[in-house]
Parts: sequence; C-alpha cells; structure tokens
Amino acid sequence: MDYPQGQDINDLATLQLTYDRLLQQTQHQASFLGTASHELRSPINQIISLHQLILEDLCESPAEEREFIAQANQAIQTVLKNLDLLITLSKLDMGSLQPRLSPTALEPLLTHVQRLVEMQCINRYCRLSLGPVEAALDVQTDPTWLEQLLVMLIEAALAQGSAQISLTVTDGAIDDAPEPANPAEVTLHLESTPGDAPSPAVAVLSPEFRYQLAARMATHLGVTLTPLGPKAAPHRHLCLGLPRATP
Repeated sequence: MDYPQGQDINDLATLQLTYDRLLQQTQHQASFLGTASHELRSPINQIISLHQLILEDLCESPAEEREFIAQANQAIQTVLKNLDLLITLSKLDMGSLQPRLSPTALEPLLTHVQRLVEMQCINRYCRLSLGPVEAALDVQTDPTWLEQLLVMLIEAALAQGSAQISLTVTDGAIDDAPEPANPAEVTLHLESTPGDAPSPAVAVLSPEFRYQLAARMATHLGVTLTPLGPKAAPHRHLCLGLPRATP
C-alpha cells in the first residue's frame, strides 16, 4: 500500500489519513464479505431444502424426485461457479493474479459476448442489440476478463426482467456524464429497459451483488464504470470507459 507522504513519519495528520484509509478499506471489505456470504447462503439453503424433501419421501412421484435432484445439482453448480469467481477476485485484490492487458479488437469481443448470452436472452424474451463498432477500434484490456465483466452486467439486467438491452460504442461526449469524455478512453454504453424480475427456479446472485462484483472487476481492468440511469434505477444506463490501446 502507498502511504501518504508527510514531512515526518510522526506527522499526526499523515498518520490520521493513513488510519482513515485503512479503516475505510476494512469496512468496505467487511460489508462485501457479508453480502457475499448472504448471496451464497441462498442456493445452499435451497440445496438443503430439496434434499430434505427427497429424504423425507415427500415427492409425489419418481419424476418429481428426479426434478428436485436436478434442481439441487444446478444449485450446487451455481455455488461452485460463484465461489470460483469470488476466489479469483480476491486474488486480484491481493495482487497474486494480474490481468493480462494487451491491445484487443473491440468489435469481435463484443460479438462474442453477444453470442455468449444469446440463449439466455432468448429464454428471457429479451432482445439484445449491438450497435456498429469500428473494425479498427482497439482497447487495452484482458479480453477474457472484459468478456466476463460484460456478461455479468448483461445477466444482471436480465435478472431484473429487462425486455431490451443495447450495447453501443461511442467516442463522443456523454450528455449525462458528470465529466467530459476522456480521449484516452473508448466509451461503451449498456442500456436496458425496465421490466418485472422473474422468479428463477434456482437461487442465483442478485442483480445488486452482480453490479458490486462488476465494479471490483472493472477496477483491475482499468475500466471506469459509471451509472447514468435515473435515480430510482441508476444501472439502467451504464457507461464503461475502456482504455484505448496505444499505437
């Protein structure tokens, strides 16, 4: 950690600033861990409930028992997937894992993201549209992690019942942005329409926690993630500032 530099290590103002920063980081980590524990508890409780129904012979038929086993297995896979993500993010936070940043063509990356979530969108009756992207537009990023970041944000919008999601790229200024556009960044807009959140058969991560995970991931990629939606639903319009690849 880079400690604030003062004229003297015993400078009380410098020590107080260092203490305040450490305290803020500790409180943030504690809050995040509490939320993560709650998010993981939901599918685990669902697994326990499904197994309890089976063990107590409360299933009406062998077909229903097989359905419960399938749901429990899906919930287990969800827990493992989320644990892997949390472990990877903790490694990024500690510095034991570093993103492999390199010049990456944005157009094929966004096309691949569209394909990754295509079936989810179809199943949720959601239309995902991708605006035109210049073929020569490159960003400095880890393509695997950026794809996962975008998929996570799209899945969060789907979990909120969005009927339409759009991805557009622009280099111009953003009307609603608090600051002018950065010429060293490529701006990616992710917008979604409001809708009724569905009730999934298997407990999944809440949209709010997905946004928290995405924000942590964005930091390590050098991506600025700014909510520009209305006050009641700020994540309806997300602005991602992607570092432009230098020649």
